[in-house]
Amino acid sequence: MCFHFDIGSRARHAGRFIGRVRGELLRALSERKAETGLSQQALARKLGADRAQINRQLSGEASLSLRSLADLAWAMDMEISFELKKPVASAGQNQPMTTSTVRHGQIKYINGSTRKISVVATPANSELGQAKKSA
Repeated sequence: MCFHFDIGSRARHAGRFIGRVRGELLRALSERKAETGLSQQALARKLGADRAQINRQLSGEASLSLRSLADLAWAMDMEISFELKKPVASAGQNQPMTTSTVRHGQIKYINGSTRKISVVATPANSELGQAKKSA
């Protein structure tokens, strides 16, 4: 049995962006810690927040609003730079295929029967691939 799981382009795009923001926050905190000894506890003290809340925001367990992002940057004496640009696809980004190198072939099932499967290439914006089965 085969399952097709697709979170969708919108959710994948948002997830990657959020991951990049959190990664950049952690990189900046690490840099500040090496330069000035700034810890999560000191960051929390400067913001008047619990260290646990700062930890949850940095680890992805709590929401990170634009305001809290700005506050964290301020507490680290950092400036935020933001840019919107056209995406550039590169290898390894799990982009949908536009063509297929898969042709016809025999699949042997555990019960011993065989079926011929034809895989049809689908457009990149298609949510599910198409398959034709013939006995």
